[in-house]
Amino acid sequence: MKAITGIWALLTICLLASGGCKRSGQAAPPITDYYGVKVDWPKLDAEFVSSDPALQTAAYKAKRNIFYERFPEALVALESLAGDPRLTETQKKVVNDVLEQTKQVIAKAPPPGQ
Repeated sequence: MKAITGIWALLTICLLASGGCKRSGQAAPPITDYYGVKVDWPKLDAEFVSSDPALQTAAYKAKRNIFYERFPEALVALESLAGDPRLTETQKKVVNDVLEQTKQVIAKAPPPGQ
């Protein structure tokens, strides 16, 4: 009986010890390829992590639309976000880059229903 209790204690300790381990230098999510165009929405996401909550929400909406391949809606969200005066220069650049990438995707995407 003591052996079983000892084994359970050892397993519990190992489980708790391994739960705190985190791989350092975790890679960023990959840039996604849509119809031959690479859309860097992870960079968009990363740029707005510590910004104003309203800006975070707008960036999230654009990212979500890109992720689900709703590119016209993403374009509208990105254009709205690009016009926000609260953006920093770095944020403006990232938004405009993703906006241009989204326009390229729309140009290359097959017509709806195909």
